[in-house]
Amino acid sequence: MSKKLKLKVLLFFPLFSVLTVLFLAGCESSRVGPELPRPNPPAPPAQPIILASVVRDNSNLTAIPGATIRILRADNTLVTTLLTDNSGRYSYDVSNITEATLSVSASKDGYGIGTKTAEIKKSLNVALVDDILLTKLAVATAPVTPAAGGTATTSNPQTVSSTPLTVTVPAGAVPQNINLSIAAIPAAQVPKAPSANQAIQTAAVFGPSGTVFSVPVQVKLPLPNKQPVGKTFTLLKLNETNNTWTNTGITATVDASGTNVTAQLSSFSTYATVDNINLTTTTGTPTTQDIDNVSLSSGTTTKTYSQTNSSSVTVTGIVNNQWILDVVNAATLNKNLGTTSKQIQFNFPALPNEYLRNGVQYNPANPNEAGNWTYRWVVVRTTRTTTSTASGGVAPDTYSATVTIIEQSIDIDANRSGWVWVKHDQGG
Repeated sequence: MSKKLKLKVLLFFPLFSVLTVLFLAGCESSRVGPELPRPNPPAPPAQPIILASVVRDNSNLTAIPGATIRILRADNTLVTTLLTDNSGRYSYDVSNITEATLSVSASKDGYGIGTKTAEIKKSLNVALVDDILLTKLAVATAPVTPAAGGTATTSNPQTVSSTPLTVTVPAGAVPQNINLSIAAIPAAQVPKAPSANQAIQTAAVFGPSGTVFSVPVQVKLPLPNKQPVGKTFTLLKLNETNNTWTNTGITATVDASGTNVTAQLSSFSTYATVDNINLTTTTGTPTTQDIDNVSLSSGTTTKTYSQTNSSSVTVTGIVNNQWILDVVNAATLNKNLGTTSKQIQFNFPALPNEYLRNGVQYNPANPNEAGNWTYRWVVVRTTRTTTSTASGGVAPDTYSATVTIIEQSIDIDANRSGWVWVKHDQGG
């Protein structure tokens, strides 16, 4: 090797060594050490239990704004009265309610009355209730004058009569002109009969509500099944404050056709008659399907699920099929027939004390492990078949019916719902 080449090597080697050392040092300084898990968070605030659902039109499932909601206890005492918003929704904080169930009814002028049972599940921090469906009534109107009186008629689809629902106001019954209104109410859209062995036969709303007559007016209400001529029933009046029926003491008498009752009224409101009914029900073995897992580490979330209920009816004797279906459904399941939705608002519960240490979440099974608690609800859809046999009437005009309802219900599996520890991975 020449002296010149040796000199170049000697000069290059120290320079290369310095650059190598600087490069390795730079790589070492840019290396990031292992990330530590994020610290355990404090307990999020517990959310209130909110009872919420939607009121819809039975014919097209569109929302009904401005419907009146009445929430009642089992003894018919009123908890509160609400109005649905522009989306047909209502909500109420039931965190301090001690009852496990409440009755929720909805009504609006021109519609019937729908009622559902709400379940307050304190252990799951949720409240469950189906949408309420209201049926639009076929309202008929007619002018009434003091000199001539007036008459209004309208059809009743739940009858075996060929005569329409009729109200006749005689001359001299009112001091000034009024606009008379009447509408038949289907059995699915009225509160239950006073006794378990009774069914609402026929119901109608007469308006203007509260109108008082100086001369009694006659009403003729079509019946859903044939009755003995001359048989009498007591007319009931609806208490709109708590949706219960009161005895008016007014007698309604079956006319010569056996398919209508007539009565004399001195004021207008919502009236009905009831008849005895025999009802037996058997329920098949239910099947359950998981449809969702909902988890929250704080706050609330709302989800909507679908459920489908179908029915079939076979009858013997003279009785209206839709009426007997409504009566049996209301007395047994009180389900919305067809495909409808059910909203559930999930609310983060209070974190148990055993999962807190110095105000911070921790796992007693692994006290030094980083993580946090979430609450998980297991949502299920249960399907069951209910078969009911109903009978009533007076010989020779007795009837019997078999009603089968295949019901789907959305619920939460309490045994598989609960707290889940989520471990924080490094850098998680």
